[in-house]
Amino acid sequence: MLRVMMGLLIAHFLEVGVLPLPYMFVEHEMGFGRIAGITTGDIFDYSSISYTTVGFGDLVPVGAIRMLSAAEGLAGLSLITWSASFTFLAMQRFWPHALAGSQEKSDGET
Repeated sequence: MLRVMMGLLIAHFLEVGVLPLPYMFVEHEMGFGRIAGITTGDIFDYSSISYTTVGFGDLVPVGAIRMLSAAEGLAGLSLITWSASFTFLAMQRFWPHALAGSQEKSDGET
């Protein structure tokens, strides 16, 4: 179970680490907008905020780059909920006796 959790955590860190690259490309190469108030080190912070759908604070997308932020938020929401579902399925597989015991207790109490 620890391997599953560590694997998912590493996967999310990699996703948040890779997703700033499109922001830099769109902002600097294509000129489709900018992120107001951002410095070079803040791009990873902004990416993690968008990925986890926490919400914007002092960093605000301006222009067409907002669509990229929306796409990252949707991808992050999907991947985080998938991870939660996968963790639940892994727990059912690795701990079947503990779950069966709690089910028997709840059936006996009614």
